Amino acid sequence: MSSIWKYKYFIDVVENKSFTKAGTINYVSQTAISQNISSLEKSIGGKLLNRGNGEIILTEIGKVVYKRAKEILSLEQQMLREVEHIKNKGMLLVGMDSAINKRMWMMVENVYETYFPNLPIVFTKVDCAMGALMLESRDLDVFVGYPTEVLRRIPAIEKKELCRQSVGIYVGKQTTIPYGEISLNELKNHLCYCANQYGVSLQEEAEEYLKGSCPIIETGNVETMKLKVEFNDGFAFVDRDYFYRNDGEIRDLKDYEKECVLKMYYKADCNKKTAFEFMKKLREELK
Repeated sequence: MSSIWKYKYFIDVVENKSFTKAGTINYVSQTAISQNISSLEKSIGGKLLNRGNGEIILTEIGKVVYKRAKEILSLEQQMLREVEHIKNKGMLLVGMDSAINKRMWMMVENVYETYFPNLPIVFTKVDCAMGALMLESRDLDVFVGYPTEVLRRIPAIEKKELCRQSVGIYVGKQTTIPYGEISLNELKNHLCYCANQYGVSLQEEAEEYLKGSCPIIETGNVETMKLKVEFNDGFAFVDRDYFYRNDGEIRDLKDYEKECVLKMYYKADCNKKTAFEFMKKLREELK
C-alpha cells in the first residue's frame, strides 16, 4: 500500500483518538488500521503512539511524523489540483457571486450561447469568501463579484472592472420604511444590516452619515443579511440592478451618488485570453 494511505490512517487515528473511528472513516477494519500503522512504525524506525487507559498519545517521534504527514497530504492535494488544472486548461472555470440575480445570469448565458457555443465553460455560484478560496486553489479561473477584503488578500490576484450600478436599499415586505425613492435621512432610526461577504452592503460614506442614529449590524453572509432584513424591519445597501432578492423589495436611494462596482477577479497566470474575450462581450452586454 502507498505510504500516503498509511499517513492518512495515522492522522485519522490521532485526530479521532480511535482506531475504530479511523477504520470507519476509511471503510476498512480496525485490524487494517493497526497493521498499517505498525508498518509505518517499522519504516520510520520508531514507535508513534502509546496506548493505555483508553487513551492514544503521540510519542515524540509521533509528533514529528504527525506534523509532516499533514504537510505531505496537503502537498498531494495541491499536486492533484494543479494536475487537474493543466488537464482542463482548455476549459474556463467561472465563479459568480451568489448575491447576483437571475437578470445577470441571463446576460451571461446569452453571451455564452451567442459568442462561445463551442467553448467549454463551467459556471459556479458561490459567495465571495468561497470564490476567493477557489481562485487561490485554482479551482476557478475567474470570479465575478464585488470588492471585499477577502478578495484583496489573495496573492498574485488581478482584476478588471465589468460595470458600475447605482446603490439601492433592500427592505422586507412588512417594512415601515416609506414606499418609493428613499433618502438617507429617511433611513435614520431603522436597523442597517451589512454582510462582510457582500461588498455593496459596506457603504462607508452612508454608514458614517447614519452612525449614531441608525444601528449598524454585521451579519457575515448575504443570506443571513436578507433574513435579518425581512424579519426585523431593517434595510441593507445593495446593488439596485443585480442583487438576488428573496421576498423583499429593492428601493431606489436618492441623494447618494456612490456607485457599486462589479469586477472580474483572476490569478495573474490564468488563461487570460479566453477569460478576457468572454468578459469583454459580457461588459458590452451590461452596458
